Amino acid sequence: MQEFFYIIAKTVSIALEVVSFAMIIRMLLPIFIDPTESRIYAITCFVTEPFIAPVRAIMVRLNIGQDSPIDWAFSITYILIWLLSGLLPAI
Repeated sequence: MQEFFYIIAKTVSIALEVVSFAMIIRMLLPIFIDPTESRIYAITCFVTEPFIAPVRAIMVRLNIGQDSPIDWAFSITYILIWLLSGLLPAI
C-alpha cells in the first residue's frame, strides 16, 4: 500500500513540475516571439490555464488585483504549485 501512495505522489510531483515549467515558458515566451502566432505558446496556455482559471475566478469574485497591470492570478498559482510540490514529499 505504501508503494501505491509513493507512485501517486511521484506522479503528482512530476505533473506539477511539468505545469510549473509550462508556466515559466508561458511567462517568458512573449518577450521573444509574437504569442498570437506561436503554437508553443498556445500549448503552454492549454496546459496552464486549467490551473490559473480557478485562482483568477476567485480573485475576480473578491475584486483583488483588478486594476493592476500584473497578472496576480498567474503569480499566485505559481506560488501555490510551488508550495504544493514542496509539501508533497511530506505526505
